[in-house]
Amino acid sequence: MKDVGCIKRLEIAKIVSIGAYLKKDDSLVLLPVRYLSSTLKEGDFVDVFLYTDSEDRLIATTLNPLALLGEIAALRIVDKNNYGCFLDLGIAKDIFMPTKSSEPYKVGSYVVVFIDKDKEGRLIARHNIKSYLKNIKDSSLKVFCKVSILPFKRTNLGYECVINGKYLGLVYHNEVFIKDFLFNKQVGYIKRIYKDGKCDLSLKPPMEKSKSQAERVFMILKSNGGVMKFGYDSSPQEILEVFEMSKKSFKKSLSDLITEHKIEVFDNCYIRILY
Repeated sequence: MKDVGCIKRLEIAKIVSIGAYLKKDDSLVLLPVRYLSSTLKEGDFVDVFLYTDSEDRLIATTLNPLALLGEIAALRIVDKNNYGCFLDLGIAKDIFMPTKSSEPYKVGSYVVVFIDKDKEGRLIARHNIKSYLKNIKDSSLKVFCKVSILPFKRTNLGYECVINGKYLGLVYHNEVFIKDFLFNKQVGYIKRIYKDGKCDLSLKPPMEKSKSQAERVFMILKSNGGVMKFGYDSSPQEILEVFEMSKKSFKKSLSDLITEHKIEVFDNCYIRILY
């Protein structure tokens, strides 16, 4: 069904008690009265999102959907049955995501999906999004580029992410110190692109990362009176809890701060600011 899942500007053909009929090609599409502004009149144009109702009829809404046809988005699961899950698309009708088993999915949780159409032309959500992602080597993106990332899956190495809604990338575990990282859009940076098209990401500008982490260590040290019981041999867990970084990054930060004559390490287990 043409234009399902898209936003179109359509002309109001006539206004009736149940809403307004909009001109679309050689047919009319209903915009229900609850979406009809009192200032609109026949002949006016209105931007609407097109989808199908429960009887598979084309219908319009002025609500802004969370994703359009061909886009990837994180949507909340609002219900499920033996055949799949219903996801909140931000409009009156939920979008269906078919699955072999809905058991792994919990109502209230999020899933990242590709917005597609089924054989009947109705909107449908696909959860196997990797098959819809393009090779980043075919893009204009280069190392150090600032990008939008959407983390969608946790792996042994890190978090798989959608880059700019089109490409696949990975943020390693030791890069992530953010709560609720999954399913939330973030700003990221291209760290490395491999020959096979795989891509590593960073949450901070690669050239500035070391400096910013060293500044974090210094500011936390300063807020704790200038002396803390930490050093090169501190446990990774303690470092993570206090400084929100890996032990490798912490040791690099200490070395940078020592080189800049801002701190010193004494008794092998204390750091303090050099005033």
